[in-house]
Amino acid sequence: MRKMQIVSVCKFVLLVIVTFNPFLSIAKRLDSLSYTPHKEFFLQWDNDMFVFKDYYYTQGAYFNFIHPGLRKNPVNHILLRLKNSDNYYGIGIAQQIYTPKDVTDTLLNLVDRPYAGTLYISSFLASSNIERRFRLTSILNIGILGPLSGAKQAQKYIHDWLGLDWPLGWGFQIKNRPYLNYNVLFEKGIINIPGSFELNGNSLIRLGTVHDDAQVSLNYRIGRINNTFKGYNLGNKKYLENEDFELYLFGSAKITGVLYNATLMGGVVPPEKERYLAFNQIENLLYEVCVGLQTNYKFIGMRGQLTWKSREFELGEQHGWGTISILFRF
Repeated sequence: MRKMQIVSVCKFVLLVIVTFNPFLSIAKRLDSLSYTPHKEFFLQWDNDMFVFKDYYYTQGAYFNFIHPGLRKNPVNHILLRLKNSDNYYGIGIAQQIYTPKDVTDTLLNLVDRPYAGTLYISSFLASSNIERRFRLTSILNIGILGPLSGAKQAQKYIHDWLGLDWPLGWGFQIKNRPYLNYNVLFEKGIINIPGSFELNGNSLIRLGTVHDDAQVSLNYRIGRINNTFKGYNLGNKKYLENEDFELYLFGSAKITGVLYNATLMGGVVPPEKERYLAFNQIENLLYEVCVGLQTNYKFIGMRGQLTWKSREFELGEQHGWGTISILFRF
């Protein structure tokens, strides 16, 4: 039954790709100068301490930078874009930290989530078509899964800073593996009440050495808002109708069909001597909801968000975390 559900999710995502295929093109020399002068960067911190927990996906730190000069990045030649659209070129760096539920256990627990950390750099291209209310974002992530990610050291620093107990099982973390993922996100406007409400449908495909899955979601924003497709996180200054001030509630509901997750399963080709969760021990269909509040004024924005996710493996539990973000446009 679960495999049939995963296939259904994948079919829906493929339908989206086929539907919008006429509007897609691989980055080519002829449109290499197609870009928007929008410049932006944002910082994001995820942590489950915001919901009074300290396990599973326990911390994430992200920095993304968007600048028109990055259109010369050679990686863009393997990223997708839309025709006749605004193109936003960016790079980023991210670190994610995962621990089992019982962080006091000094022995290897074969039925709990393993300790894991990732560190990767991203090169991405977000291509937005205003008329069709459609955005395509393609992302290449390259990095490391394992001790070289610095996850153990980062968590120790945070725990020392907050005066929390130190997890005792980092010696059992997933060993070093390459992180190479190619992700494609589709966003399509469904309902739009200018200035006050938006409902968008998204689909995401991730393929690589760490994450192999397909996701569909519905996302809403309600309040004082600008058009999502006339900017990135913050409004693009070239659209004079964009208001300086925004304040809105947002949320989403997501369904993900999972084929592989190396942070649970230990890498595409795990050494035989290591034992992590097998395919039949992970949940192949995940549910996720989030709600948040964001406010933007001219060149700066702030966002707070709470996320809940269904259990990721057979003997696991549902989990949640909080997110705070700060955004700048210059």
